[in-house]
Amino acid sequence: MTQQQHMVHFDPLDPRLAEPYHRISAQIRDECPVAFSDGHWSPDKTGFWLVTGYPETNEIARDPRRFINGDGATPVQFDLDVVRLIPLENDEPVHKQIRLKLNPFFTPAAIDKVEGGVQRIIDEILEDCLWQDPCDMIVDFATILPPRAYFELFLHQQLDDVRHILEAVDIMQTQPERATEITPVLFEWCAQLLTAARDEGRTSDIIGAVAHMGLEESHDGLALTESERIQMMYLMIVAGIDTTQSALGCMFHELAINPSLRTQIRDMDDTKLAHAVEELLRYVSPVTLAGRTVGEDTEVAGCPMAKGSRVNLSWIAANRDPRVFADPDTIDFDRPNARRHVAFGAGIHLCIGNNLARRELRLALRAVSGLSRFELAAGETPEYRAGFTRGPIRLPMHLAR
Repeated sequence: MTQQQHMVHFDPLDPRLAEPYHRISAQIRDECPVAFSDGHWSPDKTGFWLVTGYPETNEIARDPRRFINGDGATPVQFDLDVVRLIPLENDEPVHKQIRLKLNPFFTPAAIDKVEGGVQRIIDEILEDCLWQDPCDMIVDFATILPPRAYFELFLHQQLDDVRHILEAVDIMQTQPERATEITPVLFEWCAQLLTAARDEGRTSDIIGAVAHMGLEESHDGLALTESERIQMMYLMIVAGIDTTQSALGCMFHELAINPSLRTQIRDMDDTKLAHAVEELLRYVSPVTLAGRTVGEDTEVAGCPMAKGSRVNLSWIAANRDPRVFADPDTIDFDRPNARRHVAFGAGIHLCIGNNLARRELRLALRAVSGLSRFELAAGETPEYRAGFTRGPIRLPMHLAR
């Protein structure tokens, strides 16, 4: 049955969302899990559908025929002539062809091979943190682990050599209106990586795979331009950093304000800890939203959606939908369906790096839970940032072994 359109005002980049994001999202979800917002989505500031319920969000994410990514997949749309996130903003069959070539680098078995390197990096970062009092667990840990692990172990780049790239990535995530200014810096660096890989004839790592993808001599069934390979490399960089940074920051904050969580984690075996990570991912939901475009006239939950309309999927609201998760605003490490969360998205566009992120989170939580002291500095109330991801800006803490 067709329902009357429920209107809300929701701006994905409104800085006032940062602190009460969960509360505001829940309020919208409980009033109407499929609403229409007059907030801007795209350069022409058209409105969009805001989908906050878990069943409705999952339905859309798992139906790439009715809801496409090719017209943009970010909450506030970049100009696709400036930057297209490949393969996230590709539809079938190109999306599947590219993912099949990239997936082998991110399987659980592939992550097993670099786990020792991730653990080494965590140990080094934590040792540096212990010399500081207080230590800012965002600046000194969360913003260092994901880029170090990804750049050193996957891209074979040293962190000190790419700090300007990390600064540019942060601007793209928090100030997308500066995309035209920032993308040339990132794209030039990506182009250099790809050229070097081809000059060396390298195909065994991520850079080499992307560098040779879609070349005529590769005979891989793809026809990609160099611009498309550069944009693919750009996504490989962005996707390997920001989500895990935000997740670490949120989880550290929860462990700091609720010491019993850290005690529970300290006594867990790896299987139980892996499940605890799933529950924390559900609870904190570091990625706020994802975009889709309606591919054909359709309905969701009785709401008519016209072809070409924009849709934002609220992972953060879906992950606390009481229709799916009992007592959703509570962290419960024994929650039987914790892994049903959509913190990494759902469907064919599920985050390709989710296995790496999960491993980094598990090892990092194990490390900090073994400390004798893990306390917020007195008088500190962490401030959160809004954007494509949500996490604390600073987290000054006292640490001790």
